[in-house]
Amino acid sequence: MKFEPVWALSAIAIGVILSIAASVGAGQPMSIEFLASGGFIGLCIYFTNYLLHCAVTPYFVRFAPSRRALVRVGVSVAGGVVGFEIGYSILVFVETGRIVFPLLSAGMRWLLVVTLAVTVLVATLAHGYHQLRERLRETIGAEKELQVARAIQSRLLPPPRVEGDGYVITARNVPASFVAGDFYDILQHDDGSIGIVIADVSGKGIGASLIMASVKAVLPFVANGSVEQTLHALNDRLVDQLDRREFVALAYARFQPSTGTLRLANAGMPDPYLISGSITPIVVGGERLPLGVKRDVRYESVELQLRSGDRFFLLSDGIPEAPRPNGEQFGYDALRETLARVKPGDGWIDDMLERVRAQVAGVDDDWTAVVLERS
Repeated sequence: MKFEPVWALSAIAIGVILSIAASVGAGQPMSIEFLASGGFIGLCIYFTNYLLHCAVTPYFVRFAPSRRALVRVGVSVAGGVVGFEIGYSILVFVETGRIVFPLLSAGMRWLLVVTLAVTVLVATLAHGYHQLRERLRETIGAEKELQVARAIQSRLLPPPRVEGDGYVITARNVPASFVAGDFYDILQHDDGSIGIVIADVSGKGIGASLIMASVKAVLPFVANGSVEQTLHALNDRLVDQLDRREFVALAYARFQPSTGTLRLANAGMPDPYLISGSITPIVVGGERLPLGVKRDVRYESVELQLRSGDRFFLLSDGIPEAPRPNGEQFGYDALRETLARVKPGDGWIDDMLERVRAQVAGVDDDWTAVVLERS
């Protein structure tokens, strides 16, 4: 138990208040000496309680958590009795030179009963206060750990803007909580092509972020072949690593800046959009199961040609599935209408996200958006 001046002062104040009540009840005038005596007895009760709790605290682990509060109140009652005895005896001895015991005095027992009642009340409040403070400390500690986790996760992601000869990639990752299950990655291949990955791990929070970090670490080692082969290899690894309820939806595009050719494979992510005058969803045929669900899934791919000024937009489902104020989902039709209203420019992706935000109630799932523009 830690010594806290605020509770010592509270004990003095309670002693003074009880002295005032005793004076009023007895119809006697109050004096500074009498009030000071009450404050002194209150302080004695506090220090006795403090010493008793310090002596007993190491043994609290022997009691069930549900009984510890009752034990603390019992110790406080004992501290109230002993503290009252000590304080009152000291005051009488200083004034008269006699040693007396209030418990043996019928006239003082009523005051002792009131003092004990107040002691139990204060002990209960103090116990509740300490529990609340410990929970608050644990909450703040957990929040700081989550902030650190978010900072680390942010450093794992590529820069929000990557520019090269013939292309610009801009990305945004908006977590619903401190850490996200969504992520994106940009890979530089030996043949000069650029790999663009966007993924959504099942679930939220720390568990999803750990799976995200694992997938991101494996990607460079399996992304050397075609986009279909990459998803197949990654899927076989995740089937062995993930539990039944865990999976990773992932889309992988490989873009060749020199020719403008882009090839896409999709394992459970929303259809990306080609923005080239019109807004066209790019649908990949074949099996679209997320990674980690079933072994030997045969993924297919689709190829398209990007012209100068074309945008290829990839997104996670948190954006179209965001709730409107009326509870309905934002929806893919509304998303396409929003994309059509966004004007070309460097702030395209931020403008698009702000327009979506203005139409929904909030971010209740991770939002990730990546746009590739051929320049």
